Amino acid sequence: MTDRWPARLWIVRHGESAGNVARDAAYQQGLARIELTGRDVDVPLSPLGREQAGALGRWFAEGNEEGRPNVILCSPYIRAQETARLFREAGGCPPGTRIHLDERLREKEFGILDGLTGRGIRADFPQQAELRESLGKFYHRPPGARAGAT
Repeated sequence: MTDRWPARLWIVRHGESAGNVARDAAYQQGLARIELTGRDVDVPLSPLGREQAGALGRWFAEGNEEGRPNVILCSPYIRAQETARLFREAGGCPPGTRIHLDERLREKEFGILDGLTGRGIRADFPQQAELRESLGKFYHRPPGARAGAT
């Protein structure tokens, strides 16, 4: 059996999300918690994020890179699916290119620290804040967290 590997692999994270906007606002205001409604998996793109996804699709469609992707692997998160769909609709890949959802591409989960800013983590979970500082936020796994691709 022969594995087929792509000649070129593009890795694109989702466009700016409503969660990114809420996080930035929370940090600017010095809040302990990021104001989000609903589950992280359901957070959509912001207006800017929708434009970013379309702009990337148009960039590929205009031939600014050799060839367009013919396969899209995507996180099941709404913001990632929106990015892939808008990219495809803008001509970033051949018409009809299927978007394959893959659970392994899920966002990192933050467990008990979900929705907290650095200030909130230090205030509510000082021991976790110390561990996060010593291990680095990428390697730190608070209780209830799951590693993700991002």
